[in-house]
Amino acid sequence: MYNILKTQGVLPLVTQIGIKTAEIILQSASDSGIKIIEFAARSPDAKEVFAQMVNFRNTNNLNIKLAVGSILTLNDAEGYHKLGADCIICPHTDPEIGNYCFKNNLYWIPGAATLNEIIHANKLGAEIVKLFPADMIGGPNYIKAIKAPFPNLKLMPSGGVTLEENNLKSWFKTGAVCVGIGSHLFSKEILLQLDYNKSYEVFKNLISIVEKSKK
Repeated sequence: MYNILKTQGVLPLVTQIGIKTAEIILQSASDSGIKIIEFAARSPDAKEVFAQMVNFRNTNNLNIKLAVGSILTLNDAEGYHKLGADCIICPHTDPEIGNYCFKNNLYWIPGAATLNEIIHANKLGAEIVKLFPADMIGGPNYIKAIKAPFPNLKLMPSGGVTLEENNLKSWFKTGAVCVGIGSHLFSKEILLQLDYNKSYEVFKNLISIVEKSKK
């Protein structure tokens, strides 16, 4: 999973979408070359939608991994794992969730803000740590500062990441493994009128600008 995320350079996030929109996003993401996408479980029907996403992915033999984000409890981690999640992403670091993921060979990306939290997550076994909310805790300069004494940290900033090339370059320049991007990718307005062609265009543009920004 690490190699997929590092190569892709970005983890696209979608949330609060219906089944039809989810299928459009999955098909277009896979067709565009996206290998992993995050579904943030933030709505009452999230498990139902995710179950349909897994079914659609498997039925259509799509080569794409499904991460589930905004996981707050061990119970939710277990539930989404049973539904077919390939990766569990949390806004915080929960040892119980981490232990469950490792026992079940499920990739785990915990969230952290301070250096102590990041190191703690590493000691619990996390390979990549989600830096959240990245823009509120210092942005790219913060990553640069903490990687000076700890150059091997593998961080995924989330929060404040936009589609502007200068913004993306600033994160990669400081050594981010990949970036998480959500609302700047699909706004609520776009999601309401989303069709396959528009979604495919969004993902192709995302891949292109990330590739440019990583150079």
